[in-house]
Amino acid sequence: MAENTDIACAISDIGGRDAMEDEHVLGVESVRPLRALGAVFDGHGGSAVARLARDRFPALFLASRASGPEAALRSAFAGIHRESRGLQGGAVAAAFYADGPRVSVANAGDAHVVAVSGETATRLTEEHRITNEAELRRVVAAGAKIWGPYVCLPDGTGIMPTRTLGDHGFETIGVLSEPAVSTHPVPADFLVAACDGLWDVMEPDEVPRILVGVDTAKEAAERLAHEALHVRSTSDNLTVLVVRTR
Repeated sequence: MAENTDIACAISDIGGRDAMEDEHVLGVESVRPLRALGAVFDGHGGSAVARLARDRFPALFLASRASGPEAALRSAFAGIHRESRGLQGGAVAAAFYADGPRVSVANAGDAHVVAVSGETATRLTEEHRITNEAELRRVVAAGAKIWGPYVCLPDGTGIMPTRTLGDHGFETIGVLSEPAVSTHPVPADFLVAACDGLWDVMEPDEVPRILVGVDTAKEAAERLAHEALHVRSTSDNLTVLVVRTR
């Protein structure tokens, strides 16, 4: 898959962190009909799992694509999680596969995919933090201790996401690798996938205003990155993927 910046563009920046732990995948198989695959992997506790995900996600997805995009996304997440055993840390992930009039999305954690159509933006993925009441109940029932925004082991070690790839030591308190997966109509204008370096400083419904008058994926990605980095001063690593769908 090749990258065409009119149609698809990725921007990554270290942001306010001392080290870069994000990785991503983005490629366009065809423009008409649109077929594009993308994923953001936001590492924590090191970048090893995010790098593994970057390297393995496309092949794992394509190996199962004949079973349908939702099944392929689940299989790719499961494969990365399985292969990450023994690596330090973990990574949250948000992925999409646009295929003609439909887009299938998957996420584990607090990275998200947003659909932009005119003045409307819709988050297509689920939030996997304890701010999600269903996730909070699930991890507490599994034995997790809660300290501020963190899901903690008995020794006090904690992470914010309730679903991740890797982080095998947290499986005993209900932290899952299983993604939320769904399929939607392709939006009229853009797909935006990003880590929490964007979504912690910007609500999805703010995105259309920032993208007014934008014609290319490159310009859209640059505007969102500029807003997060230089206007709102995100304190995290930043990765933004944009696919133009019109």
